[in-house]
Amino acid sequence: MYVLSTAQMREAERIAIEEKGVLSMLLMENAARGAAEEILKLGARSALIFAGKGNNGGDGLAVARLLMTEGMIVKVIFIGERDRASKDCLKNLEILESYGADIVYNDINVDICRYDIVIDALVGTGLKSRLSDKYIEIVNIINEKARLVLSIDCPTGVNCDTGEDHGAAVNADITVTFHRAKRGLLLYPAAYRCGRLKVKHIGIPDAAQYECFTLTKSEAASLLPVRRADSHKGSYGKVLFVSGCDKMTGAAVINCRAAYRSGAGLVNICSTDHVINVVQSLLPEAVTSKEEEIDYGYGNVTAIGSGIGITDRSRRLVRNVVKNTEHTIVADADALNIMAEDKSLIAFKGVITPHIKEMSRLTGLDAEYIKNNLIDTAVDTAKKYNVVVLLKDAHSVIASPEGRVCINTTGTSAMSKGGSGDCLTGLVAGLIAQGADVFEAACLGAYINGLAGERAAAKIGTYGVLASDIGDNIPQVMEELKQTCNKKGIEM
Repeated sequence: MYVLSTAQMREAERIAIEEKGVLSMLLMENAARGAAEEILKLGARSALIFAGKGNNGGDGLAVARLLMTEGMIVKVIFIGERDRASKDCLKNLEILESYGADIVYNDINVDICRYDIVIDALVGTGLKSRLSDKYIEIVNIINEKARLVLSIDCPTGVNCDTGEDHGAAVNADITVTFHRAKRGLLLYPAAYRCGRLKVKHIGIPDAAQYECFTLTKSEAASLLPVRRADSHKGSYGKVLFVSGCDKMTGAAVINCRAAYRSGAGLVNICSTDHVINVVQSLLPEAVTSKEEEIDYGYGNVTAIGSGIGITDRSRRLVRNVVKNTEHTIVADADALNIMAEDKSLIAFKGVITPHIKEMSRLTGLDAEYIKNNLIDTAVDTAKKYNVVVLLKDAHSVIASPEGRVCINTTGTSAMSKGGSGDCLTGLVAGLIAQGADVFEAACLGAYINGLAGERAAAKIGTYGVLASDIGDNIPQVMEELKQTCNKKGIEM
């Protein structure tokens, strides 16, 4: 499902109005009907609407009128100078006044608690900086006193391109946005501010093939590797993991288990004698090899970095893998930290999977900057090094060297544990081994990993999920996805 930048949304609106002849007031009316539909589903009997002077406020004023015609008690607080209102906002204000609506102007002394729902239509998608003190005061009142909040298009205070909130934004329970989700609404902290995000189509045609998307369940299902009845273990690829050290044996086990759970045919763990002994006892299905016997041509994908530490040994391993491997590489964890010391090592086809601090080391950018510019950072890095970048966060961003971007929205705080990234690395490597396109494998891997974490949390609670629990839920998630599509050749 495509998601848009604010500039792309403006262009889509411009084309609809200027080239297709759609009236701007009609688009506003369609938006209002979509929002009103969601409000009426909630069963509220009274609504307090905060409306600004821009088109977002115009949407809110149109919503007020529609709710009044449904018999709801509605009060509107209009914020801003009437003579500076946008054309469509002013028109809706005049219509609402002709209806005899209860409207007050720039007076926020109202008992919010009297109303079943507060509707936020103050500031729309164009905000790029911190709110003014006047708006922050209103936002704080809404957040402190409202029983239920619905934001129109976006919560007031968020940046719809980057997901920033500058420390002050409406905490909505529901956000109704229009045409397509704005990309910043899928990124934190804006994603938290949105609550449940609903997308309503309002009659705007797509202006282009967009580069940014998020996977729906059906789209994720369509990316699953095909499993044929006439197959054998060699049909589903071989993965070589160069992972683990004597102090971090678990990383190798988690890698291998996730790859096998994803459907990979054979998994080989190359590590120290101690790690191999642990792997053989916990995962007897795995093939093992000693570091001094490493076969750089093994299989069709090599994953390196999970739990290898930063030592002369691990530096040598990373250099040798990059130098001698011709097939796809998935680089994670300490491999990335070693590559940060020597950027020339980022010279392979494949995927890097940094979290924000690792990306900071790789790029030299401040971690706070990266947090507030996830998409730009991921895209720039992907293009610079010609690799797929899976930039891990609460909602991870995956970027291709060609500029395609996927925002992953699955996952849970239960996954905030050591080893979750090792599971993701094993999963992505396993999908690549089965023939998945590298970028699509990173997108699908992030989606499945997050959903597996959600399934684990539903079973055992948010606090107690381990990385091994995530891996053990991968097959269930993949089976659920498989049931949503009837792709020819899949065993049903």
